[in-house]
Amino acid sequence: MPTRSPGLLRKMSANAAPASHAPILTGRTRRIAERLVEAAFPAGERLPAPDPGALLAVADGSLAGHAGWRRAVKSLLWWLELRYLARHGTRFSRASCADRSAFLRRHAGSAGAGTLLRAVSLPFRMAYLRDATHLARMKTQDGIPVPSRVEPARWRAQISAAADVVESQEIECDVVVVGTGAGGAAAAYELAGRGLAVVLVEEGHFYDRRDFNGRLTDVIPRLYRGPGAIPAIGNHIIPIPIGRSVGGTTTINSGTCLRTPDATLAEWRAEGLADFTPERLAPDFEAVETVLRVAPADPRYVGEIGRVIADGARHIGFSEARPLLRNAEGCDGQGLCQFGCPTDAKQSTNVSFIPRALDRGAFLWTGFRVDELLRARTSGPDDIRGVLAHGRNAAGETVMLTVNARATILSMGSLLTPNFLRAQGVKNAWLGNNLSIHPAGAVTAWFPDREFDNGATIPQGFGVHDLREEGLLFEGGTIPFLAHGLLNPLQAEDFVRFAERYQQIAYFGILVKDTSRGRVRRGISRDLPLVTYRLNAGDFARFRRGIDLLAKMYLAAGAREVWIPGPARMTRIENERELAAFWATHPKPRHFLITAYHPLGTARIGATPEGGVCDDEHRVWNTEGLYVIDGSSVPGSLGVNPQVTIMALAIRAARKLGDRLSS
Repeated sequence: MPTRSPGLLRKMSANAAPASHAPILTGRTRRIAERLVEAAFPAGERLPAPDPGALLAVADGSLAGHAGWRRAVKSLLWWLELRYLARHGTRFSRASCADRSAFLRRHAGSAGAGTLLRAVSLPFRMAYLRDATHLARMKTQDGIPVPSRVEPARWRAQISAAADVVESQEIECDVVVVGTGAGGAAAAYELAGRGLAVVLVEEGHFYDRRDFNGRLTDVIPRLYRGPGAIPAIGNHIIPIPIGRSVGGTTTINSGTCLRTPDATLAEWRAEGLADFTPERLAPDFEAVETVLRVAPADPRYVGEIGRVIADGARHIGFSEARPLLRNAEGCDGQGLCQFGCPTDAKQSTNVSFIPRALDRGAFLWTGFRVDELLRARTSGPDDIRGVLAHGRNAAGETVMLTVNARATILSMGSLLTPNFLRAQGVKNAWLGNNLSIHPAGAVTAWFPDREFDNGATIPQGFGVHDLREEGLLFEGGTIPFLAHGLLNPLQAEDFVRFAERYQQIAYFGILVKDTSRGRVRRGISRDLPLVTYRLNAGDFARFRRGIDLLAKMYLAAGAREVWIPGPARMTRIENERELAAFWATHPKPRHFLITAYHPLGTARIGATPEGGVCDDEHRVWNTEGLYVIDGSSVPGSLGVNPQVTIMALAIRAARKLGDRLSS
């Protein structure tokens, strides 16, 4: 699990103008920037100090295509100049390099100044980290070669993109499915296999391995929704990344495949969902695992992190440390699971369920956003008969897509489905409430005598399951070198030292089965809903325990330094005495870097209208022809990665819907 939101990378897109144009930073502003580069990037043991002029030329190119960000960087450079003047009586640009570096390090951990320093440093860090010399010395790369073409497949003829549509279209089918992630794709596959006419409508575009070049500044704007993550606001700001392309969030997840725990199913049955037993769901789990080719991660590509965690887990008394089950048969460990698999080994729905559904006769329309549910003219107002969507063609014209259907399945995801239903007049007390997110955290550790081959191994290939029944799961979380350098709050010598240790640093994380619940409401845009979530005391206690145990695993395995990351500072620990001293400070949620990847439950199924938005067959209560089959319909927190659960529930619901339509 990556350790933080990738949203800032959107600002520095690789589509920016090349560095050969006229400089953006000029005059005194340029001088401040040069002095910042000198102080921020001193020579390290492995990485040389950059030439300020050359680095600024690259940063200029990044800033050229973003007027707002360009103005912000200029303003922040002058803030830096004047703040130093106010504190030391001289300008930042006139101080010695040693004094400038000390100033940066001293302010790195402050909530206000540290945040501004990271913002003003961003374009220069990007240029520094993407330098070819630095990448070579770190034994990694920013992007990989991709094929210029792929073998054409027959099912591609079943895809229509809005860009290619000349005029508005109206079509008829048995079932229309809105969304192509875990729920929508699996449902479409099952329904098409029963001979029903199925149409999928996807707001994003269809990408394949030609587009998955591993360059974060390219793939994040393509595959991630909004600014890269949706913030959940409460007693901490928790970023939740979700996908927007054919495949949805399955395209950008880590590929972990775990069944719903029996204890979680028992909780659902206690709420009246009597049909959800391990035995009755077993055929659906097996169907999903067959399509996804689920198997344990290959230890060759799990790499050194697996050996370190297995060693540390054993020393603290754990026995269930092993490679995770994944949907990536033939994976060669390129380390890019969260950015589109470049080899198609990871069976995200864009390469598994969607092609199979299209082979079975389904049709896919991409680049169309659904705006409205269609209602039957001759029946009641709650009889849904399809959707109305819009897109833009190659000429920039709006084209409409009307899909008339006997049944409509919404698979937009937990952060989008509830707001859409509410806008369409659906009323239910659960709608938009009951949000579970699986709060996640990470701990890193420096092992100077080990080589982790980060960037060339599976990011999430190993797990520790001993405490799963208590609501704690330990899973890998290695990130690319660019994210390693960008998403830490360190400055100057501390930053360079941390960056150049990339191949000796272990990344691992925790996942909490939460009892806290949040809400989703209408936000400033459809891509940015208002999400609120407050981490309760019990969940935070589990979170702290997970961080503590993970730090102890590292120390037991021989780590020289352990780092507990927070939004403003990283706490360095060298032994258990220092770890105990850290906990004695009684840190709050805001002191930790907390992320989340599994939003669930905002249109949950329930045994009655008072218990959920949908019935146990995923039909929206008191509404004919409308179904919700995605993460939002999952009743609550799982405690494991949810894609297999969502897909199995989708197969089950689609089977029942198919029986009903066929009869």
